[in-house]
Amino acid sequence: MGGYSPAGGYGSGAPAGYSSSFNSQPPRQYGNEENMQKQKLVEDEFRKREEDLERRERQLRDEQKRLEDARVYGDRVPNFPPIPKFFPCTPCVYHNIDFDIPPEHQTTVRRVFYHWQFTVFCYLFNFIVCFGMICALGSDYGSAFGLSLLFAGLFIPLSFLTWYRMLYNAVRQDSSMRYMLFFFTYGFQVLVSGIAALGFGGGGFAGWITAFKVLEKNKGLGVLGIFVSVAWCMNCLIAVILIMQIHKTYRSTGQSMEKASGEFAASAGSSRNIGQAVLRSL
Repeated sequence: MGGYSPAGGYGSGAPAGYSSSFNSQPPRQYGNEENMQKQKLVEDEFRKREEDLERRERQLRDEQKRLEDARVYGDRVPNFPPIPKFFPCTPCVYHNIDFDIPPEHQTTVRRVFYHWQFTVFCYLFNFIVCFGMICALGSDYGSAFGLSLLFAGLFIPLSFLTWYRMLYNAVRQDSSMRYMLFFFTYGFQVLVSGIAALGFGGGGFAGWITAFKVLEKNKGLGVLGIFVSVAWCMNCLIAVILIMQIHKTYRSTGQSMEKASGEFAASAGSSRNIGQAVLRSL
């Protein structure tokens, strides 16, 4: 116990082992955590607004580009396929994905366009291999060569008009009817690719069956036939993946069978016959 002290009175001495650091610590500020959480929420809100402003700026730039393209390409002069001016024939359709297709659907349409180009490659590659077969192995493969030439000459333009161009116009015009016609014709493309990959003898496709038969007679052509078979398998797989993706887009944009039926009825009613209504959808 401390005794009396003139300066401090009784008990002014501190007990042994007593530490004055207990009172030297600053009081805990319980509001700091709450302030940090509020600051974080404000920062998150600010970041979201920044992202929204950037998105709107991109949309404005895209719209400005579309308007500029409309000023330049307003007459919609046919520009596809790109044919040199000295050729006697001219382009058939106007094709401009950046101008005609909304920005949110341009990636999908481009993928289908690339798939159409790959389909053209498959038909031409198949024709070249079948031509090699008739040159190296004789007239036994004459039917395969003739049909491969027919398929390349017929299905390349038809595939562009019936499924790629159909999707292009469906997205451009937001048309349920064209979406339904696309699904029908694109499903046929999946079927054709599967048959081509199998390659039945004399059927015009150098698929697996024909390739292995040719491999016994000519290894070089047989290997090329295997490459054709792989290409057709890839073509079929890509088509299945794309049709599933486009079906999701079809559902997400509010399209339906009822809208397609109404559009077709309106188109047929304004035409003299159903054939004209189908041609107008191309």
